[in-house]
Amino acid sequence: MLEVLALPNWIVSAIVTGFFTFVMTMLVIVLRNRRSLLTYHVDHNPVGISTYDSVHGEVAVTVGGVRVKNLYSSNVWLVNHSMRDVEDFTLKVYCDNLNMRFMSEQTHIDGTVDSLEHSPEFEVIKNELVTYNRQIELAKSNGDEEATMRLYQSQAEKLRTWYSQRWYVVPVLARGQTIRFTYLTNVESDQAPQIRISCQKSGVRIKYRLPYQVLWHIWGVPLAEASIAGIVFGTFVWLLVVTFVPILWLAALISFVVGISCNIPGAWVLKLWKWLRERLIG
Repeated sequence: MLEVLALPNWIVSAIVTGFFTFVMTMLVIVLRNRRSLLTYHVDHNPVGISTYDSVHGEVAVTVGGVRVKNLYSSNVWLVNHSMRDVEDFTLKVYCDNLNMRFMSEQTHIDGTVDSLEHSPEFEVIKNELVTYNRQIELAKSNGDEEATMRLYQSQAEKLRTWYSQRWYVVPVLARGQTIRFTYLTNVESDQAPQIRISCQKSGVRIKYRLPYQVLWHIWGVPLAEASIAGIVFGTFVWLLVVTFVPILWLAALISFVVGISCNIPGAWVLKLWKWLRERLIG
């Protein structure tokens, strides 16, 4: 009869723990990627201020002949942090400040030469504004003040949408890809400029994150992601240590060093995974 090989309890415990960790890690990955996570951060840089100086007199900043009070260069970065591509969705970029206006816009999809197109609904609004402008000029030239006022009132609602929102169609945003939005914005008050992004596509979640800070990253990898990968890496190192290192103090020392520095190997694991994914999957 075959004898059953009896394994020490610590080896059985290590195998069970490793298997449980692997299953939980795969479960987290599967659940996380059921929904695509898009994150964005915003950066506002002052360009000019219209004011009155006691020595130089009036200082005015104008855009297209229109005087603006506080002109900013506003940049928005939208990143696909999920592990799958997101296709065919509409983004709404809007000013979360009643006294703020978009003065110009530019979009760019990183890694390509492409920019975003306005959604068909937003194109309708833009074309209607052009038509209103022509009709207003015609009414003014004819001296019809009543028609001019009526056209201005009809145009007002669409102008509020045009000044405060932009609607874009995104054909595809690949995993890890970034869209950059660049605007000149005007704030007619002393409030800080605020820009938000919304998307109503099923299975897509958009989350705001604070602008990039070096302390929150390690070798270009977000610290939170590096920590999670480091914990998984440290678990496998612990399994190897308890299996092959018989000296107790040495096993404890190795586990301690790996534990307190798990962010570093975690960042390298993620960078290696990204490199392999780009080479093997694309």
